[in-house]
Amino acid sequence: MITDNWLDYCDDFDTKVVRVKLGGKWNIIDKEGNIVSTMWFDWCDYFTEGFATVELNNKHNFIDMEGKLLSQTWFDWCIGFNRGFGVVELDHKYNFIDCEGVILSGVWFDSCRRFNDGVALVESEHRYNLIDADGKLLSNQWFDAASDFCPYAGYARGRLGNKWFTIDKEGVSHEL
Repeated sequence: MITDNWLDYCDDFDTKVVRVKLGGKWNIIDKEGNIVSTMWFDWCDYFTEGFATVELNNKHNFIDMEGKLLSQTWFDWCIGFNRGFGVVELDHKYNFIDCEGVILSGVWFDSCRRFNDGVALVESEHRYNLIDADGKLLSNQWFDAASDFCPYAGYARGRLGNKWFTIDKEGVSHEL
């Protein structure tokens, strides 16, 4: 059990666990001061949607509030959870990971944006498309440019050459 006066740093409790720093390493503790994770990390971020990004030996992963690693894989970078998915980077390619530790798509992308209303913008070889929460690309067509999905409008915009299109959640494109 750890108490405040032993720690180099301790967050205020606004969740059931908080980050602590001791001797240059990070972990999480519960409200009784018990260390939750069996591992100590080089860095630990704040919890979002039940997960925190952690770093160990310049690799990244997520831990849950029970201190369990989300994935067996350690990534080059992780971006915190948002709307059910975290973004992970491995070998300069990006993908999404869900709260069960499953990688969303069999395809790795040059970049990924966060999900908005169940849809996220992805880029591959300077071309853009949208992916849904099941890992399915919304359009068979890759675009020269595209916007994030706008839930108020019900579509994203994609540009192919000099023409602009709308792309809805079913992947149907309409020229603007």
